[in-house]
Amino acid sequence: MPNDYIPRPDTEFDVWLTNFVTNANANLVALGLLAADMTPITTAQTTWKTALGNNVAAQAAPYANR
Repeated sequence: MPNDYIPRPDTEFDVWLTNFVTNANANLVALGLLAADMTPITTAQTTWKTALGNNVAAQAAPYANR
């Protein structure tokens, strides 16, 4: 079964991920989570955002001096 609830392209995934993390953190108790449970997710989110920014910059670089 595909993960059709996770959007593509990258920009839409980024919005989805931010919303997921925000809502999960706001509802930890209701979800039966501890703040520490979110640490791997927020770490991955930081890695993702850095990689996305680097990717966008690399794609734009050839056009920067035009």
